[in-house]
Amino acid sequence: MVKRRCVFFIGGYDPKTPEAFFDRLAREMRRFEATWNATGAIEKQPAETGEVGSAVVTASQDENWHVTTDFHFLTLDSVVARDFARPLPVRLLKYLVAFLDYVLTGTALRMFLQSWRFGLYFLYPFVVTLAFFLVALAAISLVLRSAAMDLRGLGLLLALLATFPLLATLGRRWSIPHLMDLWSFSLNYLRGRRPDADALMEHFAATVVERVAAKPFDEILLIGHSTGGGLILDVAARSLRINPDLARSNAEVSILTLGSTALKLGMHPAARDYRRGVQSLVDEPNLKWVEYQCMIDVINFYRSDPVRGMKLKARPSTEGGAFPIVRTIHMKSCLDAATYKRIRRNFFRIHYQFIFGNTQRYFYDFFMICFGPLPLSRTARSTNLEALLAQEPAR
Repeated sequence: MVKRRCVFFIGGYDPKTPEAFFDRLAREMRRFEATWNATGAIEKQPAETGEVGSAVVTASQDENWHVTTDFHFLTLDSVVARDFARPLPVRLLKYLVAFLDYVLTGTALRMFLQSWRFGLYFLYPFVVTLAFFLVALAAISLVLRSAAMDLRGLGLLLALLATFPLLATLGRRWSIPHLMDLWSFSLNYLRGRRPDADALMEHFAATVVERVAAKPFDEILLIGHSTGGGLILDVAARSLRINPDLARSNAEVSILTLGSTALKLGMHPAARDYRRGVQSLVDEPNLKWVEYQCMIDVINFYRSDPVRGMKLKARPSTEGGAFPIVRTIHMKSCLDAATYKRIRRNFFRIHYQFIFGNTQRYFYDFFMICFGPLPLSRTARSTNLEALLAQEPAR
């Protein structure tokens, strides 16, 4: 059983501070306690930097088990907030450049072939932005015609200008500017044009190596959700470059990707350095990798193997089994009927259920993975977490 664990977590492309993240973690911990008849406590640690927030999380279930987890939140807040602060016309221009790049390089087609649902998610901000422009153009053209004016160039210009308030109001409500920034960030990151993000990932990697060396652990988890699923692979590769023996200690070292969008980075032809980093993870036989996917979540590459999708050389089957282990989950099984009915049509909320607390016992449970007594290497192959826990001697 795990007694002491160390977790490094990168979330999606969101402006979330460590304080906001741990406040949400504490709220979701209440669900975990009710679902598993457990108790938990989160003690935030003094912040050493604005990029890494830390807390010591203790969880227990009567006399059965007690686990202490050093949890480190690797925040993207500084990068995302900087992107969000740009003028809307600049954000739109950068997004359109990224959209065309993904289309012209064939990456968009590869994403569709890998997961058509994710392909629709890729198109979503473009289609909505185009719809805003066409609606504005139709309205302005009607006004110009009623005034007996045939100024097509002026109509196009006015329609473009009218698109921005639509993006700032309805578009913001539907997360369109957010997604525009996400795609422009993703392209520039994989092409090596985001030195701020590159420096941040290097800092995260140094943090991983430093914290792991600071004290003994039974298990070390590097976890990424959504865009963080792609970034945590880069952080893991950089950590191995700093300390090649990172995965060769007494602790089990595992990568966990949840609702990951790593293939939007790794399938682009320009992402050579990124793929080399992921290949170094494949080539480290002591390292484990588990990925959870979900069909109802459109923001992940459902039923895909990220190593195969990036056309990397697979790990020999004799070296510790599949890499990664890919599991599919059903959000409906994580939640009670009322909660699932309430959120099932909100695809962003469904996407975040990967890292929220369950209201039903299920073989996938983010909180049990991070704060429970079993290592990921065991829970990842199980379909009955309750039975697996029952096999462990009480302590």
